[in-house]
Amino acid sequence: MFSVFTKSAGVAALSIVVLGLAACGESSEEKARKQACAATSAISTEVQKLQTLPISSSLPTEVKSGAETIGKSLSEIKSAAPNLETARKEEFQAATKTFQLELAALLATTVSSAASGEAALKSAEPKIKASLNKLGTDYKQAFEALKCS
Repeated sequence: MFSVFTKSAGVAALSIVVLGLAACGESSEEKARKQACAATSAISTEVQKLQTLPISSSLPTEVKSGAETIGKSLSEIKSAAPNLETARKEEFQAATKTFQLELAALLATTVSSAASGEAALKSAEPKIKASLNKLGTDYKQAFEALKCS
């Protein structure tokens, strides 16, 4: 009878340990990686959208809106970075910094061209399109190497 009680207590203890481990869920590092990767995916979507925009009077507004969306995603990456493992943290921080610089350059080009009127915007089309393409290239260089999939 004593051995049955011991076995039952052992099974119960093992069950509690298994349930406890299952309840723990993801580590903070894994949650941070998922948060950062979701943000890079959102950035990719926004960059693709920006690259397909036609040059028109609504372009500056759309670029600003896209930049705000990308900025929110970059903030998500920054907030996740402290919980990433050291090597990944450094990769994400470097990628974020590089990408922010290119995004700022795109905004400056678009806003300054738009301020001069639609004719100036049309004449700046090659420069704006080049900036949008560079933004896409910078995204690929900065974030795709982070292997989020």
